[in-house]
Amino acid sequence: MARLGKCFVNVATVVMTLVLILPSSSYAATYYVGDQDGWTYDVDFDSWVAGKTFYVGDVLVFIYDNTQHNVFLVDANGYNTCSTNKYYGSYASGNDQITLTAAGNWYFICSYHCDYASQKVAITAFSS
Repeated sequence: MARLGKCFVNVATVVMTLVLILPSSSYAATYYVGDQDGWTYDVDFDSWVAGKTFYVGDVLVFIYDNTQHNVFLVDANGYNTCSTNKYYGSYASGNDQITLTAAGNWYFICSYHCDYASQKVAITAFSS
């Protein structure tokens, strides 16, 4: 009988651990930046972000014509001045998936169309 009680405690411990761990990973969302229009200068990205809440672990998918656009991860200064920095991140596949790995502000620009067409998006990620 004591053996059965010990087994129950072990199973209960495993179940409780899974209950605590799984929700944080199962709530990750995937966002297609610009929705059906994709990553292009025809999208108002401020409106696209409005009403969305982003969390660490969420994935941003940038779909675009890689002969016309690119994606650069920049800091706030790069976002405001439309300037890139090679030490952050650059993407040019036309189908880039970027996971939000930390809470805070994330800034993305297209180096070709940021300054005159405002092809840029700022996202705030929250810890889950």
